[in-house]
Formats: sequence, structure tokens, C-alpha cells
Amino acid sequence: MELIPVVPVDLIDDSMSQKSSIINLMATKSEPYLSDVNKFFADVMTHEQEMETDVVPDIALPHAKSSAVKTPFIAVAKNMNGVVWNNSNKVKLIVLIGAPEHANKEHLTIIAKLASNLAMDEFVEDLLNSDIQSVANKIRGLYE
Repeated sequence: MELIPVVPVDLIDDSMSQKSSIINLMATKSEPYLSDVNKFFADVMTHEQEMETDVVPDIALPHAKSSAVKTPFIAVAKNMNGVVWNNSNKVKLIVLIGAPEHANKEHLTIIAKLASNLAMDEFVEDLLNSDIQSVANKIRGLYE
């Protein structure tokens, strides 16, 4: 598998608690991998309306295949107070995945590899107890 860039996004403080604001910031910080930040943000938010992405306790996996993505990437952010995601469920770790619109199931491979590791309690606990740069390094390590 090709090396996947992982972008650590510092939420500055735990006061950033709106899903859309966090996704927008994560998209903006991922700009080197995008041709159009606003289009990618809109595509992710559209996908958020179509399906729940907080399927792992404490973790949300927002993602989109988008014509605005030049290179597949992952961005990570944390809010240890928890962010209301869907159905009043709070998440602490947000893992944003971007894939080009014409990627041949590449984004599914990225999600599947990440999801299989997120099924391990020890891995999740390690991510939740690590600073954001360490989280990025641990996720990057899954794809090296």
C-alpha cells in the first residue's frame, strides 16, 4: 500500500466542540492534499448526513470520496471533553479520511485497515491516552 499522509490537527483547546467546525478545520489543515478545501468539506458533510460515522466508541471516522482530493490522506484530531457527533453520542478522537473520487476502493482499504485496529481495545486506549502527534504517528505506522 502506498504511504498515506497523516495530518495531526491541534484543536487548540477543548472548546472547539461543533462537528462541522472540527471537520472544516481538519479539511483546511489537509489543504496540501486537496484541490478545493470547501468542496471536500461539503462532500464530507453530505456524507455525514447520509450515514453515521461514529461507529466505534469514542471515535468518529468521517470520510468522503471527492473530486477535491488529489492524494489520499488521513487527518486526526482530539477533544477529550467529547464532541457530540450523532444521536447525542460523544466522540473524543476524530479520524478524517479523504480519497480521490475515482479511487478504486482505496478509501475502503484505508478504512478497513484502520477499523480492524480500532477493534482492539488496547490500540484505542493507546490513541486516547496519546498526544495528537503520537496519534498521527501510530496511525501512520499502520500504513508503512
